[in-house]
Amino acid sequence: MKTLKNVLIVQPYGIGDLLFITPVLRALRLIPTVQRVDLLLGSRNAVVVRNNPHVDEIFEVDKDLFHRQGRWKTFCDAAALGKKLRGRHYDLLLDYSLRGEYGFFGKWFLGIPKRAGYDYKRRGFFHSHKLSLSGGFSGKHVADTCCELAEKAGVPVRDRWLEFYLDERSQKKAASVLSAGPAASWKRFAAVSPGGGESWGKDAHFKRWAPEKFAAFVEMLSVPLDLQGVVIVGGPAEQELSVKLFSKLGIPAADLTGELTLSETASVIEASSVFVGNDGGLLHLACARRKPVVGFYGPVDPAVYGPYPFSKTSAAIFKEGLECRPCYQKFRYKSDCSHRNCLTDLSAAEAFASLERSGFFHAAALNPSLRTSLKPL
Repeated sequence: MKTLKNVLIVQPYGIGDLLFITPVLRALRLIPTVQRVDLLLGSRNAVVVRNNPHVDEIFEVDKDLFHRQGRWKTFCDAAALGKKLRGRHYDLLLDYSLRGEYGFFGKWFLGIPKRAGYDYKRRGFFHSHKLSLSGGFSGKHVADTCCELAEKAGVPVRDRWLEFYLDERSQKKAASVLSAGPAASWKRFAAVSPGGGESWGKDAHFKRWAPEKFAAFVEMLSVPLDLQGVVIVGGPAEQELSVKLFSKLGIPAADLTGELTLSETASVIEASSVFVGNDGGLLHLACARRKPVVGFYGPVDPAVYGPYPFSKTSAAIFKEGLECRPCYQKFRYKSDCSHRNCLTDLSAAEAFASLERSGFFHAAALNPSLRTSLKPL
């Protein structure tokens, strides 16, 4: 194969999935011959890598729009995109989807000679380099599996950590919002997200710890970490959860749910001393900003989907001693579960005790995040 110059990466999924490939983006830029790294993404998540210096151009595919606008317009748009991509003369396709269509188009329409992707349910037929995923993601963290796929294609990935780059406008907006409310006088606060799991649709509640338990836990957390308050964050669809959490808190709080963009939310998390939330995109974003994090896990295995990289200040809390968890296997979970004991039986006291046993508080006290606050730019 000729020298690697131009690379196209496909990742059509959510915030966390996109963050998991950021070590690969960085590794590609360490290869002296690489001139261009482009991304083909699903809609609405491009902001995750918009400011990433390792990315040249981002192309978005909005399948919902394609379904609404009709076949002819969709065909024309897809043909125009294909023509543009073909003109880039990519040497390598890294396909992080679980579908077969991208390998097919990469080979027959874009003419990409080297195509690496997952072989899931025999959908890797058109890839020249395949990584078996017959059992789904298991045995190692998803981020490490992403790196393994890149290495199969000849891209060494040595330094493995997630990256999210802040922008000045979002930082200014976050500083303005925080200074206009009760958080203006706080030196240390927790950023708390009671939502998450939107990719599970109507079953998102399977991944969510109860708001009243979040409230009790954060109050306990405020003592050893010397927190003055709580800033609640999340998307518009999570406002009802945030209202419940706000009503249960016995310490000062500000609810910014639905008021900020993802980048602005990232800037609020950056200003916080610790992030507390369910398994979801914001938790991984907090990890990418090197914040101490506490995440709650029900059906999902934190060894595979937990905070990354693993550290003393990235805690994954789950109900211990349950034979049924983790039930999320091969991209499926027990949607008929009537009890959700993995989360409903997990008390705030148990979660706090788990942190104490892990050494989280000692490690977090040494983290600079507990000694900083958002400063005016």
